[in-house]
Amino acid sequence: MADTEHGELVPLGEGPVAQVLAGVHGTTGEGFALKVYPGKLDRRTRNELDKELSALAGLRDRGTALVPDEVRELADGRCGIRMELCAQSLPELVAAFGPLSITDTLALGEALASTLAEAHQAGLVHGGVTPGNVLFRPSGAPVLADFGLTLRQFFPRDRESGVEYLAAETVRDGTLDERTDLYGLGAVLYLALSGRPPHQGRPGEPADAVTLRVLGGDVPPLDRPDLPAGLAHLVSSLLAGNPDARPIDAALVVTRLGAMIGPAVPGNHPAPGPSGAVLPPRPLGELVAEYGPTTGAPRKRRTALTAAAAAGAAVLAVVAVVVFTNRPAELSVPPAPAPTTARPTPSPAAAQVELATPADHDTYVDLSWRSSTPGLDYVVVVAPEGKPNHTEYVRRETSHRVNVEPSLKYCFVVQGTNGSATVQSGPQGIRDARCTQ
Repeated sequence: MADTEHGELVPLGEGPVAQVLAGVHGTTGEGFALKVYPGKLDRRTRNELDKELSALAGLRDRGTALVPDEVRELADGRCGIRMELCAQSLPELVAAFGPLSITDTLALGEALASTLAEAHQAGLVHGGVTPGNVLFRPSGAPVLADFGLTLRQFFPRDRESGVEYLAAETVRDGTLDERTDLYGLGAVLYLALSGRPPHQGRPGEPADAVTLRVLGGDVPPLDRPDLPAGLAHLVSSLLAGNPDARPIDAALVVTRLGAMIGPAVPGNHPAPGPSGAVLPPRPLGELVAEYGPTTGAPRKRRTALTAAAAAGAAVLAVVAVVVFTNRPAELSVPPAPAPTTARPTPSPAAAQVELATPADHDTYVDLSWRSSTPGLDYVVVVAPEGKPNHTEYVRRETSHRVNVEPSLKYCFVVQGTNGSATVQSGPQGIRDARCTQ
């Protein structure tokens, strides 16, 4: 891609919403990153963005917030954000070198928490604290990128993208505030210490099953013999499902991390990596600047890294596996699994989901259901004849429209969770499909 002002631009990565490109300024010779969004900003949004960036300018002197240099409208009308070019992201670093040492994690956490504390004090919410937004300069110094809510609200992301790093309230209703920023910080520290996301997907698992686990399951505890108890407790509290159970603010997190930093920190690696926040950069030629937890190449590497990692504690298991057999047109649905937890849980039999007869409208089907227990989060399992099954997350709605092909038979199942148990409706079919359980 060519830019009239900055010349040739090289693709770096593809995020959940925007594409990230790299270029070299023709006059100064300095490298820069250009984040390109898929559309044009209207006047009102542009004014809101300008105000937000003006407020963010106060964080520039801190050095750990990556504040954009310029907002530009490209020749095709799309919005572009020009910013400093960094060397790598945290997921890349972990993929290349493995989990960070305790010393490096403490230094990284304190730097990020200090940045959030200053931003929150100024009334600014980051809105997307994820490992992919933790970048490193060529010196190894960390920065937190992609601050602000304006562009996130104008260009909403896919609801399933990067769900393994999101707070339950963000997944449920889109909440973005200071407390979701703290959850994101916990997710960053979790990846840094373990090499895996807090809610790790399983091979072949549909995205909606991960979503339900985020909504209803506890995060597996960190399993490192050198992990100080204080740091383990802090990360666990940051990742609490209940926002009120998280630390009261980022300043408190700074204080707690600062108390653990120093020569007396117990349980460091016998041969620690570089101390403090300076971490080994990779060559610029291998750069992938992630903005959000989903980009092309880094995501593949992270998946390879986490495939061998085992969860350290039981979480809500949601299995949305249904099989449609063409002969004799039956849907075989295994019963919803009993949850495995470390504490007593309500019996799944205490809650029921009743799926009504589907209303077939040729190209779409209207589903509705009811439950004896309010406040469940639901997924709809769709089993088309001769095609792979899929699930559709519908939050706490009790009706849903599914697009279908007129020539195929279908069966449907609704699964719900209240955080400690999974319940499942009986199957319902259309067009003479026989659905068995």
